[in-house]
Amino acid sequence: MIDYTELIKIWWETTPHSCGNIAGGLVLLENLRSNFDLDIESHKTERSDQLGGASLPNVQKILARYGEERILLKEGGRTNRGLIKNLSPLVDAMINAKMAGLSDDDKDRALEKMQSFLADKAKETFNSEKISFDYKKDMTSRAVVSTILESGQKREKAGAVAEYLVGAKLALRFPDYDIRNSAASAADDQANEQGDFQINDSVFHVTISPNRGHYDKCQRNLANDLRVFLLVPDSMLAGARQNAYLEMGSQVSVEATESFISQNIEEISDFSNERIACNIKSLLEKYNERVAEVETDLSLQIEIPAALEK
Repeated sequence: MIDYTELIKIWWETTPHSCGNIAGGLVLLENLRSNFDLDIESHKTERSDQLGGASLPNVQKILARYGEERILLKEGGRTNRGLIKNLSPLVDAMINAKMAGLSDDDKDRALEKMQSFLADKAKETFNSEKISFDYKKDMTSRAVVSTILESGQKREKAGAVAEYLVGAKLALRFPDYDIRNSAASAADDQANEQGDFQINDSVFHVTISPNRGHYDKCQRNLANDLRVFLLVPDSMLAGARQNAYLEMGSQVSVEATESFISQNIEEISDFSNERIACNIKSLLEKYNERVAEVETDLSLQIEIPAALEK
């Protein structure tokens, strides 16, 4: 029999590596094991483009068969709006490989091997070492954000960490808005986005090293009548503000990422020490949740200090 695991390997190499796609792939294959319907539309939930059955219990039940008990994705993949699009090439590959012509037993064996491949990818993500930092109860929220960014810098991941932190902050502050969440390596232009994030008429660019390209994007945003925020590390703030002013006058708000995030943490905590610690924990949980939705590299996640778990 043809080694149909090659189909899942090729799909994996040509699709965004993320926990969401692992979860979605596991569920799709599980659905096919009970009903081998290669019409991708039949796998959508009613009145939505979400994948049917992509819940936390279902994903964990599948992983448990392969000896993995750790939680891969809190939402199980059901909130991933791009999941059906990402899974479509896998279904097309099965059609082209004429899997429909296999016996029921051969189909099940092939699908089981594909699931095993994805379960191994899930295990790889769990074994990645997360970003860690020293937390003390007397630290200001700004100091916490700064320390996390420094830890990310040591791992050469400060840019991605900064972007996910800002995304988590916006998601906490504006729970009724759909805050964009895509892999930090995804280019804004390729995604047809105005910037890293957008809320109403305001667009946010997050970078650890502002360059010509960032200022060009800001100018395009202004031409589209958008309010523009350029978020940079505190160490880059003075230079970035001067450059932005020379290019665009006072039209762009250039802010330190540390202050942008921490100020909201303070405000939503009503400036209460106890609530600030609680909301820092919530920020890190939201950060980890958003990373897991779109990244396979879980070393981008942040180890929540024991002092915040109390």
